[in-house]
Amino acid sequence: MKNSSPRPRGRPRKFDRDEVLDRAITTFWAKGYSGASLDDLTDGMGINRPSLYATFRSKHDLFVEVIDRYAGTLGCQPTNALLNEPDIRQAVVAFFETSIRCVTSKDQPRGCLIASVATEQAEKDDQVRDKLSGMFAETDKVIADRFLVARDQGQIPAGSDPNALARMVISITHGFATRARVGANPEELSLLASDFMAVLFPTPI
Repeated sequence: MKNSSPRPRGRPRKFDRDEVLDRAITTFWAKGYSGASLDDLTDGMGINRPSLYATFRSKHDLFVEVIDRYAGTLGCQPTNALLNEPDIRQAVVAFFETSIRCVTSKDQPRGCLIASVATEQAEKDDQVRDKLSGMFAETDKVIADRFLVARDQGQIPAGSDPNALARMVISITHGFATRARVGANPEELSLLASDFMAVLFPTPI
């Protein structure tokens, strides 16, 4: 007599969401959005396709979540370094140095996931473009506010434009990411940082 009871379904595989997102960051960062196949992602994340779809719905939704995860971990390190220094010159030095460490680390792909990968996808993806636009605006404001405090404290000249200074230092770090992506080493980028510091802070107050 055949057993007519239904076969038990396998239980969904349990995993740490942040851990697999961190692995997805590495895959997208190394291969780009278009270059990262589903096989690349599932292999890198250590999950199967059903788990990927059940948890993240699609490759695109996974990428959007990866951007948020990166921004909240590796991506915010330079800004945190800047905000933790009371002197504005040392704050900008810390911002540059931390950016250089992030874009040249041997533990992850070169460059920056946002500057090197997400901005390319944003050209043809409205959701990614809107997300990045909001992130850039938020970062601009945080850093501009820091320069405003420095101006009020007399650390930079009274006529300084905090918004312009914020845009400048952020653009410089995007340049670091681009150069690192094509092979620039930390020493080369540090020399560039020193040159930029001389322009940003040309003379004592």
